Amino acid sequence: MRKIAVTTVVRDAGRLGGGMASVARPLHTALTRLGANASFVSGNEPADATNSSVVVTLRGEGLRGLPPGFMNSAVHIHGIWTIFEYRAWREARRRGGRIVISPHGALEPWAFRHKRAKKTIAWWAYQKRILQDADLLIVNSEQERRALRDLGLGRPIATIPNGVDVEGLSRAPTHELPRDKIVLFFSRLDPKKGILDLIEAWGALLDRNGHSLHIQGYGEPAYAAVVAERIRQAGEGSGITLLPPVFGTARWAAYERGSVFVLPTYSENFGITVAEALMAGLPVITTRATPWGDLASEGLGWIIDNDATQLRDALQAAVRLTDTQLASMRAKARAYAASHFAWDVIAARYIETYEWLLDRSLPSPAWVDEG
Repeated sequence: MRKIAVTTVVRDAGRLGGGMASVARPLHTALTRLGANASFVSGNEPADATNSSVVVTLRGEGLRGLPPGFMNSAVHIHGIWTIFEYRAWREARRRGGRIVISPHGALEPWAFRHKRAKKTIAWWAYQKRILQDADLLIVNSEQERRALRDLGLGRPIATIPNGVDVEGLSRAPTHELPRDKIVLFFSRLDPKKGILDLIEAWGALLDRNGHSLHIQGYGEPAYAAVVAERIRQAGEGSGITLLPPVFGTARWAAYERGSVFVLPTYSENFGITVAEALMAGLPVITTRATPWGDLASEGLGWIIDNDATQLRDALQAAVRLTDTQLASMRAKARAYAASHFAWDVIAARYIETYEWLLDRSLPSPAWVDEG
């Protein structure tokens, strides 16, 4: 493998950077580990120490001042919509870079409808033009690829799943770890995540079998207050606890305490917390609005519609699992995640994709749809 140059660009690389930060930072680290000449550009200080990194402000004012070796080969921009990504695209073009853009679910139908008027104006004013100008788009699922095609985007699209950074995760066999009777929601506190549906479904359970529900994550204060009030209305006997967010390696303690993971989301291009839950050995309940439709067939959990009754039934089945059944599902979950979401395996696929982008005489990777 020849040594390629890749600049990873992401606006928010901090603790609150969400899914984009949790992909961009470990991808950059894995690319470096695999021998790529990798540099990292962000709008703020990365949450963790990051080699070859430069901070250019959240509005991207510092992009023009980057060293000469940045953004002149493969340039991978994570995210869309803001002035930061616009300036990154413009600077990459000025320097002659080959531009890769990952929307990270921002063009999924549910996400596009959120603040629809503002996004529609931005789409026709500049965002569609930027995406059509990109040399390659990268998505995390076939569901997201179809959404981009439905929007009329004709550029090549690579479909590459996200990896999971396992630093801090116990390497003990999952079935041997002590587990509490906890159903865990661990994600951003946001209306699209279906949290209010979860509280309703939990309240409708006939028998919780000694389980409690932990809702843990960060979010805008106004929506966090809505969630807190709904939990208060459910009453002290509801068994629901709202917990503050944790980040980095500390997040694994939350996963490893629980018995079952639940994410009743209305829109997800990938759902990194689902992959993390599986890596930690948790059976998963999630929705058909995610690309996790094979959960049931693989014996890893339940896939449902965005329906509180279906969610209640899946929760009821989960809390009634025997210890033997749980141990079997935990072992399957961890084996599945280890074989699908190890970052070095994922990063090698990215490298092959970047190599093809830089030298189109190479054969197109199997995961690239050239449009």
